[in-house]
Amino acid sequence: MRGRLASSVFLIAVLLLACSVWASDIPSAPKTNIYLADNAKMVGEEDGKEILGIGQDLDKRFKAQLVVVTVNTLGGEDIESYANRLFRAWGIGDAKKNNGVLLLIAKDDRKFRIEVGYGLEGAITDGYAGEVLDGMKEPFKAGEYSAGILKAYMKLAGKIYDEYGEAAPESVKVAADVDKKWTLKDWLIAAVAILVATVVIIVFEFIKCTAFYILNVLLYVISFGHFGSLKVKDSYQSACFWRRGFGRGSGGFGGGSSGGGGSSGGW
Repeated sequence: MRGRLASSVFLIAVLLLACSVWASDIPSAPKTNIYLADNAKMVGEEDGKEILGIGQDLDKRFKAQLVVVTVNTLGGEDIESYANRLFRAWGIGDAKKNNGVLLLIAKDDRKFRIEVGYGLEGAITDGYAGEVLDGMKEPFKAGEYSAGILKAYMKLAGKIYDEYGEAAPESVKVAADVDKKWTLKDWLIAAVAILVATVVIIVFEFIKCTAFYILNVLLYVISFGHFGSLKVKDSYQSACFWRRGFGRGSGGFGGGSSGGGGSSGGW
């Protein structure tokens, strides 16, 4: 009986010790520059400044805290549990609004996760968070960690600004490569560009057709009527895309018949 009790106590002690060691793997919360804890040294100096600047703005205006944390390894723990423990231990976001967001990257484990507080789950859905992480894969595979983290951070920041009905700073839009809504000016520029392109095509075709006709006439004169043609219709028909089919009649089918071949399908 005593042996079993001693074994149970020993097992519990081992488990408690393991849990305490496990919990100690979480880095201490930073006292300053709390929006970027780059323990794995993955973020460049300039990108880090941009992250801190936007993080401070979000916190000041909305009490929302968007935090990047990089670590070398998770120590064998799954990233979901690690991120959740870190999020709660640090207390990311406002206590009442619960509007914190954590972007966690484990460099050596090659894993990352976005943890979102309840207050921002409507803005940063699981699907959108997945898209942001997918966008990080290519730069990370190329070793461009800093660029990938900055872009992901700005995308998440953009969603937070939208959630609170505020326009994101231009630096967020540029860094995140966010698609801007087209203004009247954008539509006018596009319309003018299309018009110019259309005019250029028409002018080019007109010049081409005219040159072809002149060559035809010269060929007809030089060859004493053996080659070429003086008819505008014949010359233009093969050279101008708007004249092709000229002389086939006023419309309708040509009277062909089916040979029985072909294929059918559906979806």
